[in-house]
Amino acid sequence: MALFAIADLHLGFNVDKPMHVFGQHWLHHEKLLEENWRSTVGDADTVLIPGDISWAMRLHEVVADLRFIENLPGRKILLRGNHDYWWPSLSKLQGLCEDNQFFSLRFLKNNGLEVSPDYIICGTRGWLLPGDSEFRQDDQKIYKRELGRLELSLQAADKMRKQDQQMIVCLHFPPFLRDRQPGEMTALMEKFNVDLCVFGHIHGEQGAAVNRFLLGSVEYQLVAADALGFKPLRL
Repeated sequence: MALFAIADLHLGFNVDKPMHVFGQHWLHHEKLLEENWRSTVGDADTVLIPGDISWAMRLHEVVADLRFIENLPGRKILLRGNHDYWWPSLSKLQGLCEDNQFFSLRFLKNNGLEVSPDYIICGTRGWLLPGDSEFRQDDQKIYKRELGRLELSLQAADKMRKQDQQMIVCLHFPPFLRDRQPGEMTALMEKFNVDLCVFGHIHGEQGAAVNRFLLGSVEYQLVAADALGFKPLRL
C-alpha cells in the first residue's frame, strides 16, 4: 500500500463555480485530476484529501462530487477545508456514504485513523494564526477551537499508535506563519512526535514557493492540487 495526498480539489459538479477564473491552469481541472489519479493511485493505496473538497453549500449538492472521488482508485481520507460549507456532523457524513454506497471514503474529525501498519493519520481544519496580517479579533475563537481539535485528534492517534508507526497530520491551513515561524500548532505536533504534516490552502505564486521542509523535528509538505499539477503526491 502506498500513501498519497492532494488537497483543494474544488469540485463543483452541482454548483456554478468555474475554477478557470483563478487561472487557465484550472480549466477542466477535474479531467486532469482524474487522469493523473488513475495513472498514479492503485486500488490498495490511500489518498489524504486535506480540505476544500467541494464548492457545494448543502449536503445534497455534494453527492456528485463525492461520487466522483468514490469512483477513483484507492481509499480516501477527507478533511474539512474553509470552503467546505456542506460538511455536517460525522454521523451525517457516514449516513450519506451508506445511503449512496460510498465505501472508500473516511473522514477526519477529532479522531485518528490507522491506514496501515506503517501510518496513523489525524488532523483538523486549522485556521489563520495569531500574528498573520489578516488575523482579526473574530478569528481568535475559531483558532482556539481548532487548536483544541488538533490536540484531541493527536491524543486519539497517539493512543492508537504502535511502535515504529509514522504519525501524519492533515491540516487545511498551514500551521506556521508566512515566514515559517512556528507557533502553538507546530509545538503540539512536536509534543506528539509527528513525522509529517500535509496541508493545502496556499495557491499561486505563494504556493509555488513552498516545498517540503523541516521545521523543528516535523516535516511539512504543501499538497494543494494546483501546486502538485493536479497529481496526487506520494508521501
